[in-house]
Amino acid sequence: MNKKIVGIILAGGRSSRYAKKYHKFLDNFSGKPMIVRTLEAIAPVVDQIVVVTGTDNSEIKQTLKEFQNIQYAIQKQPLGTGHALLSTDYLFENADFTLIVSYADKPLVTTRTFKLLVDQHIKNCAEITIATALLPIPGSKGRIIRKNGKFVDVVETKDADSEILKINEVNAGFIVCETRSIYKELRKINNNNATNEYYLTAVYAEYIKDGFNINTVEIPPEESCDINTISELKNINQWIMTVRGDK
Repeated sequence: MNKKIVGIILAGGRSSRYAKKYHKFLDNFSGKPMIVRTLEAIAPVVDQIVVVTGTDNSEIKQTLKEFQNIQYAIQKQPLGTGHALLSTDYLFENADFTLIVSYADKPLVTTRTFKLLVDQHIKNCAEITIATALLPIPGSKGRIIRKNGKFVDVVETKDADSEILKINEVNAGFIVCETRSIYKELRKINNNNATNEYYLTAVYAEYIKDGFNINTVEIPPEESCDINTISELKNINQWIMTVRGDK
């Protein structure tokens, strides 16, 4: 029997750099809120969807009222993306499910990419799979660190030195993982970084310490897009042309 697949959308951030809305992912891209586009992409691939929000989630629930059977998990304090995913432990820790984790501000991701990530995860019998992308201008995205071609770490921009910032392979912001291990590994991470947050990306080092390989899948560069400022949203089409190498 195929294992149940659950989509988890992380929507608990405060959008501190986004001046227009408290929840940036409620702003529209091509006529729909960004979070709606993310959910539409993931829904055909999963059996269940959980949206992780902060305590103030009435506007999010109103936006998503047309989606059936969404479950909400509350991140009581905004302590980082790793802490956000850990907020779902009470739902799945005692189950044997596969999780697809995405952020809410991913307006360009496609169902095809979510399916590719799950298929590759299953094919490789992986414990955890992450999406990467090659960007000519990586910007603020976490850089993928490899040794002899093998994934060894992700370094966030705020914690990166000048050499790491030259790396063009980035963390695209999507994870496929297993409930039997993800929560155990998340409890091991710390917040010793520039923002004092529990980064979700910090969990990869814990998997490696425990002898697991990190499976990576390269996705189309434009699908790594996330929106942090109003300017990024307004200039999204120009950014797409840049990462695709269009003239």
